[in-house]
Amino acid sequence: EGLEKRYGDPSEELKNRLSYELETIHQMGYVDYFLIVWDFIKYAKDHGISVGPGRGSAAGSIVSYCLEITTIDPIRYQLLFE
Repeated sequence: EGLEKRYGDPSEELKNRLSYELETIHQMGYVDYFLIVWDFIKYAKDHGISVGPGRGSAAGSIVSYCLEITTIDPIRYQLLFE
């Protein structure tokens, strides 16, 4: 849903990037981390608490962008997930 919200009708390239990142996040054991960060960011936004656009290695993630953890489009700025 987040991929479609951010990109409209996503290309196969975008779908492949998302699948690759999700698989990597799962294999590395970071699923809980992403969900906890998403929960903190959502809480802050829902309660009018300012959050930054994103930083660190997760800022280059299409997963973070699609979950609205970050506002940085990694495709537009050619950011690497790794």
